[in-house]
Amino acid sequence: MNDIVVSIIVPAYNAEKTLEKTLLSIQRQQHKNVEVLIVNDCSTDKTIEVAERFCLADSRFFLFNQEKNAGVAAARNRGIKEASGEYVCFLDADDWWGEDKLTDQLAFMQTNNVALSYMPYVRIQEYTGNQLSIVNPPAKLTFNDLLKSNYIGNLTAMVTRTAIGDTRFQKIGHEDYVFWLEILRKNIVAFCVPGNSVKCFYLVRKNSLSSSKFKMITWQWKIYRNYLKLSYHKSFIFLICYIVQGIRKRA
Repeated sequence: MNDIVVSIIVPAYNAEKTLEKTLLSIQRQQHKNVEVLIVNDCSTDKTIEVAERFCLADSRFFLFNQEKNAGVAAARNRGIKEASGEYVCFLDADDWWGEDKLTDQLAFMQTNNVALSYMPYVRIQEYTGNQLSIVNPPAKLTFNDLLKSNYIGNLTAMVTRTAIGDTRFQKIGHEDYVFWLEILRKNIVAFCVPGNSVKCFYLVRKNSLSSSKFKMITWQWKIYRNYLKLSYHKSFIFLICYIVQGIRKRA
């Protein structure tokens, strides 16, 4: 298992205050055979300097600078294009992992021949560092299951490059959710990695997009109606499920 290369894609925009912690959590992983693809989306702060410091010190780290600010979807797609690993993970520039995240996830996927896996994660408040909640997703997810809510935390997922194929992130609200829907649409089943401890930590910013509840609900409705072309009736039912799961996620 140690010879398996994992590509870790880190989109970064004006992340000088958080990027170091994110990259250190990757550097400290027990599984060492990784390539870390940092995609700088035209940052105007010292993000590049932080990234370059890691690239100079560690040959597994690579920096790619976007020609124009194009958003997180385009940055992740650039990472997918540059990736050469058998497995792919995504970690935003303000989130972090426990040191055994990759080891445990790889072992589970290899043993069970799984194409896409995910994990529980902790929601951390930005300014206080307090734990807001632990998100515990279902043990197994199909496409129809995922329609009810975005159970897959992007920072927790690991997927084979084969399963990704030509699927890319769309420039749409909830782009990560749509990405995982498209993966599962290929008749792939996703599984939660079993374990007794949480290994993924998600920073909840005061002004983050994910904290804007009305905007999230609007995006979700557009995904059901405009992107997936579901009927009004089905869209309404799934939206109610989404809202209920969102409340549980924050409980």
